[in-house]
Amino acid sequence: MKKIVFMMAIAMAVVSCKKDDKKVTKDGKEVIVNEKGDTVTKSESTDSVSVATPAKPEPMSVEKGEDGKYSYKYNLEVGKTYPMTLTIKNTHSATDGNQSQKMSSESKKQVEYTVKDFKDGAYTLEVKSKNYSEKMTDPSGKSVSYDTSAAKPADKEIAVSWSIYKAMTGKTYTMKIDQTGKVISVDGLDAIKSSILNSVKKDLSAEEFKFFTEVINSSLNKDVISGQFEETMNVFPKKAIDLKESWSDSQKIDQGPMKGKISMKRTLANVDPTNTTITVKGSQDMKGSDSQNGVKMSANSDSNVDGKILIDTKSGWINKVNLTKKETLKRTVEAQGQKQTMTESVTTVTTVN
Repeated sequence: MKKIVFMMAIAMAVVSCKKDDKKVTKDGKEVIVNEKGDTVTKSESTDSVSVATPAKPEPMSVEKGEDGKYSYKYNLEVGKTYPMTLTIKNTHSATDGNQSQKMSSESKKQVEYTVKDFKDGAYTLEVKSKNYSEKMTDPSGKSVSYDTSAAKPADKEIAVSWSIYKAMTGKTYTMKIDQTGKVISVDGLDAIKSSILNSVKKDLSAEEFKFFTEVINSSLNKDVISGQFEETMNVFPKKAIDLKESWSDSQKIDQGPMKGKISMKRTLANVDPTNTTITVKGSQDMKGSDSQNGVKMSANSDSNVDGKILIDTKSGWINKVNLTKKETLKRTVEAQGQKQTMTESVTTVTTVN
């Protein structure tokens, strides 16, 4: 009996030692054997697993809602400069059935938009003109051109154009837009207009300068600048839309000798983390006629637009535009039993960046 009690006491002592006998390092940290059989400090044990807090999604300009529709708003970065290079290439051919001629032109405009501030839902942009260039080729094959990064041209008419754009180069004005791209205000245009007028004053007569001043005042103002920006940059609809959904704009022309309809359809073709792709298809159908002093004139114009626009999905800025417009214009003149028809074909390719 004593032997059995003695053996039970030993067993209880051993169990007690296993519960209380903790191994520690010299600096007092408890060590254990993990599931791999390695001796590690308790803090390194895999007994408890810490769960990392999920990172907050990065804000995007084009975002998908819970309903699966995509909405858009500018998500520009304060301090960052967003460039825009607008290039327009035009080829124009005409024939009357006996003779034909061809002309071409190319213009390039480089502008930078720097985000200076974002407050109360509005961005303050500093707009700077960087460079202008243009090249024109007449039916004889002769070309004239200018580039504000090059010397002033010798040709007087071309020199005036060079002087205008040279006076704008490097100058800045301020524009405020909301997150939908609507222009709120435009400031600083008066200094640019003064610079332009001073640059050409010595090359123009008093009458020419007066006319030119009126042209500058009517073309370089808040309404025109706002319209150009919104038409070029705001290509997404105000409402949220589904992928592959289309939206259209149309305009009926019923004033003047030429009447008809202009329509444009855009489609949200694709959205990925880098680019949001919008395809563009448009058409224009115009007809008109007029009679003066026994001369009857009629015209018929048909055109189509096709291309795509790539928007930066994160910022909302335009990454790339490539649009091609092809137009056919027929003009007919009838007088004294004679009839002549002139057919013109115009191709305009517009690219951005």
